[in-house]
Amino acid sequence: MFFRLILIAVLLSISACSSQSPSTGTSANKVVSGVYKVKRGDTLYSIATRHGWDFKALARYNNIKPPYAVNVGQNIRFGPGSATTKTATRTATKTSTAPATKVTLRGWDWPIKNAVVIGRYAPADKLSKGIRIAATPGQPVFASLGGKVAFATNIRGYGNLIILQHGTSHASVYGHNRRLLVKEGQTVSKGELIAEAGDLDTDRTQLYFEIRQNGKPVDPLSVLPAAN
Repeated sequence: MFFRLILIAVLLSISACSSQSPSTGTSANKVVSGVYKVKRGDTLYSIATRHGWDFKALARYNNIKPPYAVNVGQNIRFGPGSATTKTATRTATKTSTAPATKVTLRGWDWPIKNAVVIGRYAPADKLSKGIRIAATPGQPVFASLGGKVAFATNIRGYGNLIILQHGTSHASVYGHNRRLLVKEGQTVSKGELIAEAGDLDTDRTQLYFEIRQNGKPVDPLSVLPAAN
């Protein structure tokens, strides 16, 4: 959820008041007070995991909409109270597991074979934070890089949308699909079939594709192989 994406609304529609209480019972080690200041390399998914939260519940609590981008220096709240950022960070350290595999902007592949780009990345345009790739109905859509399915649902403006989390700093987005073939929480490999292309919430069959580093979109054409 990116939405017009990434826009958040890659996504759209998960919206919640900042006064909404966090869901309960997620984890015995769940941080329920204080704030965390986003650092370089953080994503909402990695912050939520370290603090015992479901990332979508944390997004709702902080009124962060899909595709759940966060910025360095941004404060993420865990609940009411006067606990400091330092306290929340210390708690996160105690509950952290093994470090995530390092991911770089190398080794990515095209999500559609024999791709023809019909819309390019335009950083000044809130609706063009990725590229648009021509497709035929039902054409296979593949994971551009191995990762975990952080989001897989229908988002107004982006049709059936998938967001893959790659390590702690990178994510990829796949929109306008007619059918999703993976579920949230599932781990996928690079090149694995994840969806069927469609034309939901757009004027022609296509795939909307984004790559984000540290919560910020980068031009996919600068990352993908020169030839497909």
